[in-house]
Amino acid sequence: MEGMELIIQTRAFPSHGRARVHESVLPFLGVKEGEAIEVKKLPFIENEKPKQITVSIYADAMVEKGVIRISPEDIAKLAAKEGEAVNVQRKVPITEAIGIKAGKTGKAVKEGATHMGESIEKGAKDVGAKIMPGKEKDEPETKPEE
Repeated sequence: MEGMELIIQTRAFPSHGRARVHESVLPFLGVKEGEAIEVKKLPFIENEKPKQITVSIYADAMVEKGVIRISPEDIAKLAAKEGEAVNVQRKVPITEAIGIKAGKTGKAVKEGATHMGESIEKGAKDVGAKIMPGKEKDEPETKPEE
């Protein structure tokens, strides 16, 4: 899991859907003020899906490093408590996610086509060798007439 672990604190001025973090966190996450982040409460049970919220992030020099301040409503959605650790990471916009997947798909298709072309070439040579075995060693080579 990417991102970073931060400790939950309740915001002094509740504002649903917004989070405040120390200004050093934004560059680490690769986000700008107002962009979306995902806040996930890590599950204690291995196969349990983590609870998650998406909020807008804002830098605040007054927030301690290692802390994320969110509203009581958002804390409740996470089924978390103040003082618990959460994972915070950049929310990848859908257009970027599609571009990444398309790039990976294009690369896989290219590699597959290259492999298929090499296989066809080898197969064609093998079949050609079976259909038209090489000239006999003592058979004279004929040149086309000019």
